[in-house]
Amino acid sequence: MNTAVTATGVTIRPFSADDYAAITRLYNATFEEFSVLDDEFAFEDHKRPAHCCWARWVAERDGDVIGFGQYTQAEGTYHPRKFQLAIIVEPRHQQNGVGGRLYDVVVEALQQLNPLTADEWSREDMACRVGFLERRGFVADMRQWTSALDLTRFEPGAFESAVAVVEAQGIELKCLAELGTADESVHRNLYELWRELRHDVPIPPDDVRAEVSFETWWARNDRPDLLPDAYFVALDGQRYVGTSQLWRSPEPVELRTGLTGVRRAYRRRGIAQALKLKSLAVGKAEGFARAVTENEINNQGMIGINDRLGFVKRPAYVHYLKSWPA
Repeated sequence: MNTAVTATGVTIRPFSADDYAAITRLYNATFEEFSVLDDEFAFEDHKRPAHCCWARWVAERDGDVIGFGQYTQAEGTYHPRKFQLAIIVEPRHQQNGVGGRLYDVVVEALQQLNPLTADEWSREDMACRVGFLERRGFVADMRQWTSALDLTRFEPGAFESAVAVVEAQGIELKCLAELGTADESVHRNLYELWRELRHDVPIPPDDVRAEVSFETWWARNDRPDLLPDAYFVALDGQRYVGTSQLWRSPEPVELRTGLTGVRRAYRRRGIAQALKLKSLAVGKAEGFARAVTENEINNQGMIGINDRLGFVKRPAYVHYLKSWPA
């Protein structure tokens, strides 16, 4: 769709590269817990494989971008007829029909691709957003907690024995800086570890995992927000058996948890908690004020670790799915 659509004093037009700063601002104002770096949208657009379809539109009023809508497809859960939607409107312009017009434009274009499903996310306390989705036939099918740890009050020394128990088993805990940040053999070992661990990370029930190439995976890891000193790996001899990482956030005082996981054969030995402790100790030592994470609400193993470490739950995020006839 190349023509502009005008409604309620708003012009809806196709996205252009000049709009990246505006959509980043809108996204970060809506999803503070998942705010992105200034180049994140452009990076994802340029790295998205050719078989993953996407399109985006913006809503403009008096020359200002006040909302955007898009459909995309994720390589890691790719299906030719399944899509992710995002409809975001600046809070002070909500409930004026802008989101509805964006949604209509996005879905009209999406129909040309014969979709089976489209999904969206909302925080559970965003009543306006939840109502918007439910009125359009979206149904909740997954929830995840977001949680935060106050690193200024966190005392790693209180958990030293948990690390010692793991090390006494012959498991080494090393950070990426020690292993070799620029060593491709290290990257390959991390990728193979991730390929196994990802199958135990909860995803929405309608999704099915698809293969992701090493090159694509590493491009998303080799970013300025990666912290080699807080990216820990558990090794049994030369074998990589677990990992936990902290990443920089757009919020200067904040760190975000990446994947924490352990190969199935090495579970229930305290390795995941020890890895997480090592990462958090580095974050505290480097002066960060908090670490945040998210967990699917039925993932009791990781939630239990986070509770013991002092993470405090925030409102949950809810995954919504809309289906069309096959």
